[in-house]
Amino acid sequence: MDAYSRYTWIYPLKLKSHTLSTFQNFKTMIELQLNHKIISVQTDGGGEFLPFTKYLNSLDITHIFTCPHTHHQNGSVERKHRHIVETGLTLLSHAQMPLKFWDHAFLTTTYLINRLPTPVLANKSPFFLLHLQFPDYKFLKSFGCACFPFLRPYNSHKFDFH
Repeated sequence: MDAYSRYTWIYPLKLKSHTLSTFQNFKTMIELQLNHKIISVQTDGGGEFLPFTKYLNSLDITHIFTCPHTHHQNGSVERKHRHIVETGLTLLSHAQMPLKFWDHAFLTTTYLINRLPTPVLANKSPFFLLHLQFPDYKFLKSFGCACFPFLRPYNSHKFDFH
């Protein structure tokens, strides 16, 4: 099994119109850091993916569209999405953090999923298969732990919180 098919990258977008430019940056990263060419991209018929066709055709990348209302064609993507959302919401709930931090929770979830061993990959992690080195777990901290920003320049008294 190809390591690229199990490793997950996630890019939270402010606007759907940022999809193409984000993909272009992703494509550049894949080619430069991993020395790997993208040969096909599968999307639904969403309007944010319409500019993709012309761009992908110019690069000889196959653009595959799923049929409308056939979520089973995206089975692995749908399961991965569900895994990320459920785990991210669990992190937020456990840390008692508001939903506005969803993007941080989902990025953390993706980071963890990529580094956890999985039976699908013979108990290896996607990170290991992609980089051929074991992930470092020593620096991991609790999600949502208390932090105290350095406010010294803004405090008027030395006993104010800092």
